[in-house]
Amino acid sequence: MPSISLGDHDQIGVIALTSNDAPAAAHTLLAEHGFWRPRGVFGYILIHDRYDHDVPARLERFLAAAARQGIGVEYHLPRILPDAGSPAAGKRVEELWRENQEREYRRSRRQAARIITSGSDLESLAHGLSRRLPGEWTFHVTDFVDPGSQLDFFDDLWDNACLASAWMQFRVPRAAILSGPSRLELVVIDRPLHREQVLVGALSLHGITHDYFGDDNAPHAIAVPSEAVRAAHTVTRRLLSRYHQAARRLRNPCPQPAPTCPSSPPPSPSTCLDSGTASTKASLLPETTG
Repeated sequence: MPSISLGDHDQIGVIALTSNDAPAAAHTLLAEHGFWRPRGVFGYILIHDRYDHDVPARLERFLAAAARQGIGVEYHLPRILPDAGSPAAGKRVEELWRENQEREYRRSRRQAARIITSGSDLESLAHGLSRRLPGEWTFHVTDFVDPGSQLDFFDDLWDNACLASAWMQFRVPRAAILSGPSRLELVVIDRPLHREQVLVGALSLHGITHDYFGDDNAPHAIAVPSEAVRAAHTVTRRLLSRYHQAARRLRNPCPQPAPTCPSSPPPSPSTCLDSGTASTKASLLPETTG
């Protein structure tokens, strides 16, 4: 099996899988060409695939670099590259991704049953948070009845840490959305595999186009206790200030410095002398009265 296999997922984008014996150079090559590996996810994902019109050229450069380094790559990307490559590669990537999602879905269902048994109540927690966070906040709880609706919501996340990883790796059956001042929104979900904890993160800004997925400057989500008083204190102290700062950077980007005019050539010594002499002569002339 080649070191790297590429497939094109309809909803996620380009997914790269590495073989068990892939050299370190294969992982380095993926990172250098825009592939990102969320924590806990078995494959790499090409960042901004659904937003970047330059994806075909980027993939061509990736394949050329792999060929120069002698790293084997098989792919099936019919939507992106004219040469679709090996259908077997795309099938293998799709099957492994589906198996991973199904496995994590079963595990998250078992964890969800344990959370419900322990008395976790996302709606009550969201209500308590909305009353204790600074400013006026409202909330609602949304259910993701199928994995497709959960995946569709992924585009609204502004995170490059634990929330994005959990959203892709586990089944998220429900989420609380909190809307606050300056049209900022927070999302709260039960933290997978951790009883009595939730993840709180930021959502994308209304009306501002930005590559939120994989943004290194995202206001990273945090894990907090599923108890309103402690959760509100931690969110206020650790998340809200970073969220406000990141939102200000996007809403009020620093203007580009104006191009500087080319400096004028220094005047010649004779010019300086003439102008100085002229001004001196003018100052020596007597004033005339009208």
